[in-house]
Amino acid sequence: MTKHWITNQQASDEFRQQFPEVHPVVLSLLWNRGVRTQEEVDVFFGPDWSRDVFSPSLFRNMDVAVTKVFEVLVNSEMITVHGDYDADGVCGSAVLISTLRDLCRAFGFDESKISSFIPDREKDGYGMSVATVEHLALHDKTKLIITVDCGISNKPAIDRAKELGIDTIVCDHHTMPAELPDAAILIHPLVPGETYPNKTLCGTGVAFKLACGLLEAGRVQQAHGAPLRDTPSSSLGLDSASLSLRSMGAPSLRPHEPVTASGLIPDGHEKWLLDLVAIATVTDVMPLTGENRLLETFGLKVLNKTKRVGLRKLIEISGGKFGELDTYSIGFQIGPRINAAGRMHHASAALNVLLEEDELRATVLVSELNALNIVRQKASDAMYKEAMGKIEAKQSLIIVTGDGWSAGLVGLVAGKLVNQFGKPVYVVGRSPDGKYVGSGRSVEGFDVTECLRSAADDLDKFGGHPQACGFSVTGDEKFERASKKMYAFAENALKDRELVPTVKIDAVIDLSDVTWVLLDQLQCFAPFGEKNPKPLFSCTKVSVSNIGTVGADAKHLRLTVTSASGKMVKMIGFGFGEWAQKVRLGDKIDVVFELGVNEWNGNRELQLRIVDMKIPVVSKIEL
Repeated sequence: MTKHWITNQQASDEFRQQFPEVHPVVLSLLWNRGVRTQEEVDVFFGPDWSRDVFSPSLFRNMDVAVTKVFEVLVNSEMITVHGDYDADGVCGSAVLISTLRDLCRAFGFDESKISSFIPDREKDGYGMSVATVEHLALHDKTKLIITVDCGISNKPAIDRAKELGIDTIVCDHHTMPAELPDAAILIHPLVPGETYPNKTLCGTGVAFKLACGLLEAGRVQQAHGAPLRDTPSSSLGLDSASLSLRSMGAPSLRPHEPVTASGLIPDGHEKWLLDLVAIATVTDVMPLTGENRLLETFGLKVLNKTKRVGLRKLIEISGGKFGELDTYSIGFQIGPRINAAGRMHHASAALNVLLEEDELRATVLVSELNALNIVRQKASDAMYKEAMGKIEAKQSLIIVTGDGWSAGLVGLVAGKLVNQFGKPVYVVGRSPDGKYVGSGRSVEGFDVTECLRSAADDLDKFGGHPQACGFSVTGDEKFERASKKMYAFAENALKDRELVPTVKIDAVIDLSDVTWVLLDQLQCFAPFGEKNPKPLFSCTKVSVSNIGTVGADAKHLRLTVTSASGKMVKMIGFGFGEWAQKVRLGDKIDVVFELGVNEWNGNRELQLRIVDMKIPVVSKIEL
C-alpha cells in the first residue's frame, strides 16, 4: 500500500538564530522533539542522574508502601509479587523479587517468604482475579500482594484480598478504571491527585521506584545501626524524608557490589536494576522523553554490563553484542524472546531466566525460551497472512476475527496490521466455547481503550493504554453488539481524518548533507524510540547510478544514487528487491532513508537504509 509522506515542521528562524553554530538539520530535529531552550538542549544531550531523576518519595503513598513491605518482612510473613505476562510485567516482577531477596540477605529475613505469581494468558486472563487471591490465601498463606503492571482495574480481587486479611500494593501505569481499588496502596503516576511528575513510566519503572524506596530505607536503618529483623514493625520510623535518592549519585558503573547475608546495601545498588527498566520501557513503547530518556540512557549502560546470569545468556543467544546493545537490540532481539514465554507457554519461563543465578541452569532455560520464540515467529506469521485475507479495510476501524487464534499473538498481528493499513486495528481470537479474546493497536490520536469503553456493557473485561489494549467477550451476540458500538465510536472520532499509512520525515536534505559529521551529531540523539524515533530524511529527484539485488531470492535492493550537485551515495533497501525491475539507470527517484554505516572487513562507509521510495510525477512526464 502506498504511504503518505509527511515532512515535519522545520525549526523557526528565531530558534536557528539562537544556535547559529548548530547544523540546521540538527536544529529541526530538536525543534520537533520539543527541545526549544538551552536548558532543554543541555538536559536532552547530557542527562544527569542527580539532576534529572525524580525521588520515589514524590509518590504520595511511597512511605506507606515501604513501611508495609518492611512490616511484613519483619513479621516473616509471605509476600507475593503478582506480575503480568508481557515483558513489562515480567521485568518489573524481577526488579521487585531481586530487591526483596537482597533485603532478606542484608537483614537476615527469610528469603523463602518471597513468592511470585504471573497469570496464564489463556486460562487466567489479564490482571489479578478473585480466584487467584483465594488461591494465594489458601495455599501460599500470602499476607501482602504487590502487583506489577496490573492491579489498578482489579478492585473486586483487591477487595476480596482485604476480606482474607491480605494487603495489596499496586504498582501499575494503565488507564484509570471507572472505580479505583481504594483498599490498596496505590503507586501509580496517573491516579487523580498523584504528585509524581513523570506520568509515562512503564510498569517496571513504577516497580523500580518502589525498589529504590525500599533500598534507601534499608540503608537508612543500617546507618542507624538497627537490624530490622529485631525491630518491631511499629517503630520502623520510615517517613517520606528518608526516601530520597540523593545518596545515589551519578551512576558510575563500578563492579557490581552484591548484597550478601547480613551485609550492607551499597550506595547506588538500585542502579543495577536499570537493565530491566531499559528493556521494559522499550518493549512497552513508552516515550523516551524526560525522566524516561534518563532511565533508558543509563539503563542501556547497565544492560551492556549486566551481571544477571540468565539475561547475559539470553543476550548471547539472541545475537547481541555486549558494548553495542541499544534500543534496537531490546526491541528486536531481547524483548521478543521475553514476550515469547507469555505468548506461547507461560511467562514464568522468562521470569526464571531473569532471576536465575546458576550458569548451567540459565543456559538450559534460555535455550527453552529461544525455542518458544521460534515457534512464536512461525505462528504469528501464519496468523498475519490469514488476517490479511479477511480484511477489506473499507471502514475507519478494522476488527478482524479468527477461530482458534491465540490470545498471545493477537496483539503482535494487530501491530503489523496498523503499520500496513494506517488504521486502528483489533485482532480477535474466538475459542470453541464462544469466548472472544482480542487486542487492539492504534494510530496517533485515536484511543483504542476509550473505544472499548464505548462498548463496556457488552465486554467481560478490558483495559490498556490509548495506543494498546486488550479485552474479552463471551458469546457471539455480545461480540456483535460490542463491535457495532466500536465501529460507531471510530467513525465519529475519525470522520475528518484520512487514514493511510504514513512516513514522517524529519527533513528534506541534499545528498551533500550526508557526512560523517552529521552522522556523529545524529548519534547524540540516541537512545531512539517512542517520541524520539531514529531520524528519517528524504532526498528528491536523485539519479539512479547503479542497481542490484542481494539476499535470498533477491529480496533486498542495493542502489547507488547521485544528486544534482554530483554527490554519490550507496543505499540498501531491505525488502525492496522488486524495485530492481521498476527503475532503470538514469531514472529519477524520491527516497526516504535513515543514515547509517556499512562495515565490512574493517572498512566503514556511509550507507543510507531505504525506508520508502517512489518515482516522482515529474519523472513520468519527462519519460
